[in-house]
Amino acid sequence: MTVARRISSVAAVMAVVAALAATGGCARQPEWGSVMEAAGQRQRVECAGTVGPAVVLVHGIGDTASSASFDAVRAELPDDRRTCRYDRPGTGDSPAPTRPGRDADALDRELDAVVRQAGGPVVLVGHSFGSYPVLYYALRHRERVAGVVLLDGVDPRLGLRAALGVTSLAEAGMGDEALDLAAVEEQVRAAVGAGPAPLADTPLVVVRRDRSLTPQWTAAQERLAALSTGGSVVPASGSGHEVPHDAPSAVVDAIARVAG
Repeated sequence: MTVARRISSVAAVMAVVAALAATGGCARQPEWGSVMEAAGQRQRVECAGTVGPAVVLVHGIGDTASSASFDAVRAELPDDRRTCRYDRPGTGDSPAPTRPGRDADALDRELDAVVRQAGGPVVLVGHSFGSYPVLYYALRHRERVAGVVLLDGVDPRLGLRAALGVTSLAEAGMGDEALDLAAVEEQVRAAVGAGPAPLADTPLVVVRRDRSLTPQWTAAQERLAALSTGGSVVPASGSGHEVPHDAPSAVVDAIARVAG
């Protein structure tokens, strides 16, 4: 090898090392989907497949929350099933919101943008806190919802503090999402109301954890199922709270049930 070629090879290696260092030691992952405007905020959305009804996946909250929590579920859904995932503003690959204190109405408009991109009445799948925007949307736009699946969801009558094990909502981790959790919870609780079956006959399956289960949490899951006259609770065998990761097959089965 000539001296010039050695220098060129060394330079190429150094360029790769520099690139890896700039990305924290690993190659940067390609961005997915597209960034769309919703309720004055920007969020990354990806829809694929053609066979409906479309499935819209709504993730929970947390410092690392994102639609990636549904990767195992997406891997088990049929390739041609119309499926949409999105990262809410301030989560995953979406930019931080331009204003703090977003409430349930803001979450509703953000979810509506995804539903309209999905097309047709959709099956809404909400994990953990994701049950809040899913329920709020389903109660306000029943004509756009073919079915609902809640994965170890939070019953607003139990509340986020009990569900997350915190004494104050200020302690709840949410990354850069900057939600007004108190306002969100109050609005969802009011939408659910005190009457029987506010979702009427909307198909509803509640998939609950199987591990670390308490009587309080079991009762909360039963109350969620009672929001529809056709609601039911399905235990995800061997699953903890991370149902989409622990029991993706149970989630896919629930989607098939509500989708008819």
